[in-house]
Amino acid sequence: MVSPRCRTHRSAPSVRQKFTNSEASLRGKIGILGLVLLFSVPAWAGDDVESTYKTYCVSCHGTKGDGDGHAQMKVKPTAFRSPTVQNSTDEELYKAIGYGVGHKEYAHGFAERGLSTKQIVDLVAYVRKLSGPSKKNK
Repeated sequence: MVSPRCRTHRSAPSVRQKFTNSEASLRGKIGILGLVLLFSVPAWAGDDVESTYKTYCVSCHGTKGDGDGHAQMKVKPTAFRSPTVQNSTDEELYKAIGYGVGHKEYAHGFAERGLSTKQIVDLVAYVRKLSGPSKKNK
């Protein structure tokens, strides 16, 4: 039988065990750093609202938001100076951009396509900037 004193005093780890433990710790830290970098790329790569607008919106709504995207579209995109946009609240615009609420032919649903809440909120503000002053309270 081992005395209680012997159980509390463990032998010192060998040099190989120390190296293996430190190597495993380093590999774990590198792995975590890699995951952080992998998942943070979308956050900083397209953080600029203008680049987000150009990527997701210009092809249909045009550079000035006047709805003059490519001519082959079945449905003419909404112009941001239109009464529909001007009379919409920010919440309604957020739902339209993020979840396609109010769209019959083409549901945006950009929240489900990878845009963050911040990017959609920034797009709403950008649409407001392109459309001019709104008639409704934001």
